[in-house]
Amino acid sequence: MLALSGKLRKEMVDQTHTQNKVPAVGAALVTLPEMPVEFVTPLREIEVVVTGRHREMGLLDEGSEIVIVREDLCKELGLEVSKKRRMTMQTANREKEEMQGCVEYLKLEIGGVKTYAHTFVVQIAPYRLLLGRPWQKGVKLGKIKQVDGSVEVEILDPGKKEK
Repeated sequence: MLALSGKLRKEMVDQTHTQNKVPAVGAALVTLPEMPVEFVTPLREIEVVVTGRHREMGLLDEGSEIVIVREDLCKELGLEVSKKRRMTMQTANREKEEMQGCVEYLKLEIGGVKTYAHTFVVQIAPYRLLLGRPWQKGVKLGKIKQVDGSVEVEILDPGKKEK
């Protein structure tokens, strides 16, 4: 019967066709993108010269409210840790970790741009240097995503006035 009636066949196809639209709360229909959705994206790291003499990979973390340095790196570089600036951090898995103190005005150089950050010290972490939102805000961090999946990072020298 569907083969005989073009109108009936079209209506049946329209009714049974899978659509890529889902209802959104408080809105009409939202069209889902036609691009693939990734299960995993790599963490972004950049090379940092710490205190003008030590090269270290710094993890860019847009979700961190602080800049963090691991205690072993502090000891290697002989950094002065202020115990008067202490705080407790809530980790990603909802545990609490007591900070060892703060390295104030830690000199960080990236791509020839000299910056500074108040950097809290943790004893154990899966990274040695984490560049959180305070540092990213100070350098007006920008990310440029390339077609091949790579990301270019752009920072502005906080010591120079914008035109």
